[in-house]
Order: sequence, then C-alpha cells, then structure tokens
Amino acid sequence: MTELTAIGGPSAWHSGDFDGRDDWMLELTDAERAEIDEAIRLSRSLDIQAISRVDFPLPGLSARLAQLRTRIKDGAAFGYVRGIPVERYDRETQLRVYWGLSRYIGDPIPQNRNGHMMGHVIDVGDRPDNVDRRLTQSNAELAFHSDSCDVVGLLCVRTAMRGGTSAIVSAIAVHDEMLRRDPELCATLYEPVVLDRRGEVPPGKAPWFEMPVFTRHNGQFNGYGPLPQYIESSQRFADAPRLTERQRAAIDLFYAICADDRFCLRIPFKPGDIQFLQNHLIFHSRTAFEDWPESARKRHLIRIWLSLPDGRELPSIFLNKWTNITRGTKRGGAIVTEGKTPMIPFEPEIRAFA
Repeated sequence: MTELTAIGGPSAWHSGDFDGRDDWMLELTDAERAEIDEAIRLSRSLDIQAISRVDFPLPGLSARLAQLRTRIKDGAAFGYVRGIPVERYDRETQLRVYWGLSRYIGDPIPQNRNGHMMGHVIDVGDRPDNVDRRLTQSNAELAFHSDSCDVVGLLCVRTAMRGGTSAIVSAIAVHDEMLRRDPELCATLYEPVVLDRRGEVPPGKAPWFEMPVFTRHNGQFNGYGPLPQYIESSQRFADAPRLTERQRAAIDLFYAICADDRFCLRIPFKPGDIQFLQNHLIFHSRTAFEDWPESARKRHLIRIWLSLPDGRELPSIFLNKWTNITRGTKRGGAIVTEGKTPMIPFEPEIRAFA
C-alpha cells in the first residue's frame, strides 16, 4: 500500500463542530405536517411497498428533504427529521409515513433473509451472547458499527426509561486521528478483518466473511464498522482466519477513538425523530438501556435500509457481505430466502433475525 495520508473534508467532523448548530436537523413545521397528512390520504389505497415519491407528494417539504439528502450523500453524512406526530398515528400510518419520507432519500432494500423491508429495533429478550442472532432485539450496548446499505434510517416511536442513547462518529475523522496516533495500526485496518455472519449465510458462502474497516476506491474513502462481538465469535469457526495481536491492537484503538467525546456526537432520540446516516462515512452506536415495565412503553425504533441510485462506487471486496455493489441498482441488503416475499412486519417478530 502507498503511504497513507489524512483525508479531511466536509465529512471529517468532530463533535464540537456542531455546538450551537442545528443545520443537521429538519424540524417539521405545522404546514409540512399538514402536507404529510394529505400524502397519507392520497396514498391510502396503495400497499406501503408500492409507494413512490410521486404517490407521496410533498410539494413544500420535498425541497428541504432534497437538501437533507445532499447533506447525507455529500456533506456531514447524517441528518435528522424531527416532529413526526407518531403518537397520533396507528402503526400502519407510522410505517406509511416513514416509507414515504424515506423514498425522498433512497430505495428501500431487504434487511434480513425473511425479506423484511423494515425492522423493529426492540428488546424481545434476546441474549447478547447468542452467536446465531443479531444484537438489535436485546437491550445490550451496540458498539460503533455499520449496516449493509448506503443509508440506514431509524424512526423513533418510543424511548427507553433509561439509556439507549444514540451516538454517531465520522469515519474519516476516526481514520485521520488513528493515522496521527499510530500509522501502522491504521494501515492494519486496511487489511481484511474476519466477521461472523451470525446465522445468515448465503448459499455457497462460509459462515464468516472478511472486510477491511477502511478502504479507498476511485479516490474515495469508505468505512465499515465491525461489531466486536461479530469479530470475536468468528473465531468459533476452525477455518476462519485467526485474529492477530496487531489486529486486536488496531481494533482496540479504533473503538477507543470512536468513543472519545471529541469525536463522538450523542443525540438523544425523541419520539417522531428519523435519523438518516450514510454507512460509508458514519459509524453509529447505542448505549445499553433499561426499559419501562409496561410492554406498551418499551423502547421501539423502526429501521429502514436504503440504496442510493447515485451513490458512490464501491470496491469489489464489499461483495463479501453485500449482495450487489453496482451503482445505479438497488444494492446492499440481505439475500432473501427462496420462497420468501419482501414484506413489512407491522410488529416485532421474535425469530425475525432483526
């Protein structure tokens, strides 16, 4: 590899850069909420998955959503929508609005082998040490990581009694700080790291895969944040490459920088928020949480994965995890099991591979 250099640019932010700023937040006005209500009415005869931007017209709000999309794609790589009145919508309407707004950002893609086009992030009692499950249906901490899509969205329906705080960090800022502190360990993360597929194994593939944390392709930087539990559980497979001490040291430094308050931006969710993040430039996490005793008050987020038709070119090694990387197509997401039809579950499914 050629000598590494710092990357910088508008996506290389520090948490303090947003002190006193709210340009990352699209707070809905009463007039924009009225537009959404009218779009609900106009799209009501359509199945949610059939809704396009044309079917969910937002004549005033669409311009602000376009600005938010540009920010996500080419700027700080994240943005929020605030003020969706989720408390007065039933579940079907919540999902309809979420889908309709998300269509102004990208194209929804399946999130798991069951073909779920939206996923419920809620504690259903999964044990975080279950190596055949994802971690999102537990109340455990999630370290900084990436999802397998261009953009991930999270709609907040309810917050936890305590904890569950969302945090994001600039992948470029983490890279550049790591390069400053220890160039050799930074270079190590340009080499593949082995990860567990956690039971979602495509036909003909091993139950583990390899992916670098940092890549550069066609002059662009890409980050891929691995969950530490997935790194460690990959070692249960005898044919998986063994983690080296150098890799462990690099991963430890990576997570330490991600969690550093100078880099990590913590933004508490409010009900009615949507968080949109570009996965190639943002790593995201959440703290562990304690839920309300009443099941109707449990912390509940709804996730959507989006493909950007005008997104960046990706290196071929992404095919180790992604189903497709071709720019201009619906890329990323999960391989849906043969015989399964893409669908939107209105409520959490205990065995949904969320």
